[in-house]
Amino acid sequence: MEQSYEEACREAALEIAQVVINKQHDYGHDNILAFREKGLVVRLWDKVSRLKNLMWKNDYEPKNESVIDTFIDIAGYGIIALMLAKGSFTNELQENKSMGD
Repeated sequence: MEQSYEEACREAALEIAQVVINKQHDYGHDNILAFREKGLVVRLWDKVSRLKNLMWKNDYEPKNESVIDTFIDIAGYGIIALMLAKGSFTNELQENKSMGD
């Protein structure tokens, strides 16, 4: 049976959340906290510029990041912005736990 819209949306959101969590394990809080929301704007600007290159230049061959990877990162920065606004971005990571535990 085909997924419902709601199920597909939740699945996509969980995929993005897992990428955000994995990157938090790799980089920690400090890289975002240095410039907070203003830093996110700069990072988003970089991602949108990359997306423009990926989508508008037919001869552009990405070596490290696909269109989907770029959209995931953009959505991930949205999650981080919400967490900053709610004060939960600096919560500690649960080591060795997978999503849904």
